[in-house]
Amino acid sequence: MKDILALFQLARREKKLLILSFICSAFVAFFTYAFVNLVQPIMDKLFQLSPGQAGPQKARFLDSVFRALSINETHLVRLLPLLVLVVIFGKGLFTFLSSYFMKGVGHRVVKRLRDDLFTHLVYQSNSFFDRMPTGDLMARLTNDVDKIHQAISGSMADFIEELFILFALLVGVFVIDVRLAVVSFVITPLAVIPLALFSRQLKKRSLVGQRKMSEIYGLLHEAITGSMIIKAFTSEEFEIKKFLRATASYFRTNMKLAWIGSLSSPFMEFIGGVVGAFILYVGTRRITQGAISPGDFGAFVMALFMMYTPINRLNRANNVIQQAVACHHRVQEVLTSAPQIQDAPAAYPLPSIQGRVTFDRVSFCYNESRPTIVDISFEVGRNETAAFVGLSGAGKTTIINLISRFYEPTSGTIMIDGIDVREVTLGSLRSQLGLVTQETILFNDTVRNNVAYGLGDVPFERIVKAAQAAQAQEFISALPQGYDTPIGERGGLLSSGQRQRLAIARALLKNPPILILDEATSALDTESERLIQIALANVMKGRTTLVIAHRISTIRNADRIFVVDCGRIAESGTHEELYGLNGIYRKLYDLQFPEGEEAIP
Repeated sequence: MKDILALFQLARREKKLLILSFICSAFVAFFTYAFVNLVQPIMDKLFQLSPGQAGPQKARFLDSVFRALSINETHLVRLLPLLVLVVIFGKGLFTFLSSYFMKGVGHRVVKRLRDDLFTHLVYQSNSFFDRMPTGDLMARLTNDVDKIHQAISGSMADFIEELFILFALLVGVFVIDVRLAVVSFVITPLAVIPLALFSRQLKKRSLVGQRKMSEIYGLLHEAITGSMIIKAFTSEEFEIKKFLRATASYFRTNMKLAWIGSLSSPFMEFIGGVVGAFILYVGTRRITQGAISPGDFGAFVMALFMMYTPINRLNRANNVIQQAVACHHRVQEVLTSAPQIQDAPAAYPLPSIQGRVTFDRVSFCYNESRPTIVDISFEVGRNETAAFVGLSGAGKTTIINLISRFYEPTSGTIMIDGIDVREVTLGSLRSQLGLVTQETILFNDTVRNNVAYGLGDVPFERIVKAAQAAQAQEFISALPQGYDTPIGERGGLLSSGQRQRLAIARALLKNPPILILDEATSALDTESERLIQIALANVMKGRTTLVIAHRISTIRNADRIFVVDCGRIAESGTHEELYGLNGIYRKLYDLQFPEGEEAIP
């Protein structure tokens, strides 16, 4: 019951619809109770007592109604068919209303849940996505939420309605004959024990099933995003076998769920049959003793057997609800996972910055056993261009990520214009940073919207100017719809060089005081790189620029170059100074220009 209440908690904001649904369910129960009571006068007429034999004197629900409406025995025979129609219509009407209102609750709850999940995911720190597979997150946002929707919109509505009906029928059987009712429920606990066992197994298996579905989503995501590599290595059969193993495992789990769910209903019906046979024996004895009339016993038996319909529906609803409970736990794992990096309680907006960046004894590690950068200190002055070079894995990108607070340093302080970046709001910090990443991230939208991403309503002239500065104007003009051309998922309809130039245009349009270029020209050919270097040289004027590059040709004119090695700043200085040291930088340079070739100016 605690698990079911957790699902009810999701619907508590929709109090009006919930109350309306409850009221309608109560009316459904009332009309069900009235229908059962109509059996008594019908059967007593069919089994007319012999002359002089008086039936048991009992206070009956319909007798009170008939007296209130001044309906005598003569009128009753003619009115019974009409009453049956009224009761059936009333039950049908309120069943419809109860279901409609509860479905409204379900749709609203699921919309809010999806919105909350997506909002929570968007604000999560990068470390969260490092440890959570994309497929698993997709499964929680889609499949798990769908299971919750099925439970709230359908099964929970049935659960509430059937509880009301069950209560009304229980009241009915005790009103007809207390002793017979008590005897009837002597063996009822036999039904409770297997129901509890079924619920426990369903919840356990459902949780396993959702995890296996997450694995399927993960494999699907990898196959789609890595389709080019799969084809390049002709590993289609390998990926298919992997996917088939995952779906087979999910199938086996679902079959176990089906076995448990299918067994529960006939088992409950068998117990109902045992109870029915026992009641039939006891009831006939009560009639012969004159304790109840045939009509009372007919109404009692009908109420008793009608109770097994809601019990079975409660059982089926419970099956779905237990699966939804398992999904709810998985969704709550995401919603209760607080972002690792958040605004400090006293955080304030970062004022307009000049662009001085300072690292003071900064260390960081993704894994506690393996530090990524160690005790790094440096300063980049206003309007300077600083470059970071080194072998892959040396820690260059980590330094850039720490400036944007994608990760938090393990120790030390990062300052902009002398202000600790942890003291200001994330939004105000990142709004003044322009970033072009090594992995080009574009969205399934038009060229215009990708260049102006996150900036709202930007004048078209500014978009064109940014594209021209990034040397993207020529290929954009050649597209079928120009700036309104859709570029596909992750910019798949463009070449890698075109995608990178759009990313550069996006950063330039933002016009930030600090520009960060992480391998921004890595996907360009020599001619495109030369053109962009000329454009960037103009754009870098009047702003602080931090550049990460493997190609020394792209950063040799930087004001300061930092050589990163094994997570430390090994060397720093201008190109000429570092070349003269005959150290790591000189070795990197000679590797790229082994025969003294002239680098791109």
